[in-house]
Amino acid sequence: MRKENLVSKRRKSHFQIVLNGFAAFLIGGMTVLGQTKAEEKPAQSIASENYRVGPGDILDVVVSKNDTLSRSGLRVSNKGTIQLPMLDSDVNAACMTERDLADSIKEKYKKYLVSPFVNVTVREFNSNPVAVIGAVNSPGRFQLQRPVRIAELLTFVNGPTANAGRTIEIMRNSSRPYCDESTFVIPADGGEELLTLTLANTFKGGEAANPLIRAGDIIRIAEVGQMNAYIQGNVRNGTAISLRDPVSLSQAIAMAGGLTPGAQLEKIRIRRQIDGSINREEIFVNLKEINKGVRDDVLLQANDIVEVPGPAGAKKVFQDIFKSFVPMVTQLPTRVIY
Repeated sequence: MRKENLVSKRRKSHFQIVLNGFAAFLIGGMTVLGQTKAEEKPAQSIASENYRVGPGDILDVVVSKNDTLSRSGLRVSNKGTIQLPMLDSDVNAACMTERDLADSIKEKYKKYLVSPFVNVTVREFNSNPVAVIGAVNSPGRFQLQRPVRIAELLTFVNGPTANAGRTIEIMRNSSRPYCDESTFVIPADGGEELLTLTLANTFKGGEAANPLIRAGDIIRIAEVGQMNAYIQGNVRNGTAISLRDPVSLSQAIAMAGGLTPGAQLEKIRIRRQIDGSINREEIFVNLKEINKGVRDDVLLQANDIVEVPGPAGAKKVFQDIFKSFVPMVTQLPTRVIY
């Protein structure tokens, strides 16, 4: 009974810390938040003057003095471009505002028209979808029309619930193109990855613990006690490992079905979260030395990512985890954050 009371007190203490941090963030950011809103409606609305076009957006382009050049319902390609009549090459559209894109098109048409007038309107906003799920009061999907950080995004879901744990998980497709200010970045490689933050640190502020959201991010706040590590690479079944009880590296490998042929035991890598940041440190472990008793086994910590290398390279487990969230996310209402 005493142990249960102690656990209950710890949970209440943790929730009070998070709640106080959330309240402080709301009060401290009230001036900014008072100027923003999220409306539950289709992702079709008037773009803010600072909105930057992205892949998947639907555009209407009106060219005066020559209606045959006007186009409606143009979808921005995954490369961030659109195609227009008479122009020899695709037009770069990604990461430009409506006005900037109109000016760019106007310059291109000056070769054919005298003083053309061009107007660009975003008809549908599809390029910046994000979702918040898990232990929050109002889970939802959002289309972002401006840069938004995690702490602010959590205000639009009415903050964490009383059952919220300590961790914010960000599932991110790092191969997805994104805007870095006005520059369109197409990553050379990447894939699904997991970023984690401490809820209390995020509400304290600071860019490292409160990063900007990227298009396609799924943000999840786990409930109390939901602590996992992840193992991938040359194991038979890459998976999430529950850490309700202590789990060592060798135990995690056994829980993943053991190693596959060719696994490199001397170079197992543990990517461990740096407190207060989305960055990770790398810890290299020689499993052969552990098996021989030369060194102690390594206890895994919450959100550790264990990668077992081999000739086939790492097999990503996060793709399956990412896909498992999709059915839940698609059923949520969509709101637009202006």
